[in-house]
Amino acid sequence: MLKIRLRRPAKYRIYFLILMIIVYWLGFNLLPEQLTQTSEQLSLAVVSALYFVLLPLLYWYWIIKIGAQKSWKILVILSLSSLMARLSYPPQIAEYFEFIAWLRFPIIAVLLLIELYLMVSIIKGLWQARKASGDPRLAIIAQYAATVEQELGNGVNELRTLNIESASNTDMPKNQMPDDEKLTLGLILATEPASWYYAIPYFSRRHPASITPLKLLSAQPWHALVIIMCLIAASTLSYILLDDVSHIAAVFVSGLILYSVVLIAANYRISRYYSLYQREGKLIINNGIWGFMSIDLTQISELKLGTFLAHVLPQQMGGKSVGDSTAINATEILTIGRGDTANVQLIFKHPQTYYGGMGQLPESLSMVNLVVDDPQVFADAFGHIHNLQKAS
Repeated sequence: MLKIRLRRPAKYRIYFLILMIIVYWLGFNLLPEQLTQTSEQLSLAVVSALYFVLLPLLYWYWIIKIGAQKSWKILVILSLSSLMARLSYPPQIAEYFEFIAWLRFPIIAVLLLIELYLMVSIIKGLWQARKASGDPRLAIIAQYAATVEQELGNGVNELRTLNIESASNTDMPKNQMPDDEKLTLGLILATEPASWYYAIPYFSRRHPASITPLKLLSAQPWHALVIIMCLIAASTLSYILLDDVSHIAAVFVSGLILYSVVLIAANYRISRYYSLYQREGKLIINNGIWGFMSIDLTQISELKLGTFLAHVLPQQMGGKSVGDSTAINATEILTIGRGDTANVQLIFKHPQTYYGGMGQLPESLSMVNLVVDDPQVFADAFGHIHNLQKAS
C-alpha cells in the first residue's frame, strides 16, 4: 500500500481546504431565501460567524502561522468569504456585498491580460529555453542572492567572502531579507521558460546528468500519461460546460487547462532525468517541477546513509556518514522521494531553503531526507567532490 507522507504545513492546508468546502456548502444549504423568523436570523448569524470569524482565524493560524506565509494573504479568505456571502445570503443582506459584483469588470480585464500574457510568454519562454544554459529558476535564485549580498555588504563585510548562494540562506534575521516579493515573482515568471526548457529534450540537451535519480512517482511514464489524459478530458469538459455561458470563457479556460500539458511534460522529464545533480558547486534537488533546492556543497556538513523516517533526528537512527558531524535541533524533516523510508540524509551547516509550490511556498530546513535509486553512488560522488574542494 502506498503511504503518503505529508509535512505539518501541507496537512493543515488540506484540513483548511476541506473545512472551507464544508463551511461554504453549509452556507448555501442552510441560509433561507428570506429572513422572516428568528431561527432564520440565527442561521444567518451562525453562517456569518463561520464565514468571517472561524475561517479567517483558522487561515491565519493554519496557513499563515504554521505555513510561514505572508500576513497580507488573509485578504484571500476574506475576499472569498465576501463572494460566498454575495451568492448565498438572502437578498436584503446580500446587497451589502454588491461591491463584489463590480469586481467582474476588472476580472474580465485581468483575464484578457492573462490571455495576452500567455501568448507573449509562450514565445518568450520558447526563445529563452532555446538558449538557456541551465534551469532558469536557478538564475533567479542567484540574482536574488546577489541583491542580498549587495544590500548587506556595507554592514557585513564577511559576506563578501561567501559564495553568492550561501548569502541568501535563511540563517539571516528576517528584517535583513530585502524584497523577498521579488524572488516570489521571479520564480513565477521563471517557471514558464523552465517548463519549456525541460519539456523539450533539445533545449535541455546540455543539462548536467543526474548523479542518481530520486524515486518519484512522477518519473513513471504511465503517471505522466494518466495526468495528460485527465487534462485533455478536463479541457474538453470545461469547454462543453462553458460554451453555452460564454464562448470566450470556454476557449480561455479549456486552453489554459490544455496548456498545462507542457508543465506535466517538464515535470516528468525533471523527475526522470534531472532530479538530483551537481552544477557549479551546487547540489540541485528537484522534486519535479513543483519544488527544488539549490544547496552550496560547502553548506552540507554531513551526508548519512541508512534508513531514516520523517520526524526522526539522525542521532535516533543508525547510519554511516560522509562529512563532518553536526548537532541539530529539528522537529520536522522534509522527505523527498517515494518510499516508506529514506536512504540518504543531508544535514546542513546553516538552514537552506526548499522552494515548494513552484517557488511560492519556501521553507527553511536544517536537514532533508532523500529516497534515491542508488545511495552509495550518491555518497561516492559527494565524497569525490568533497575531496576536490578540500584539495583546492
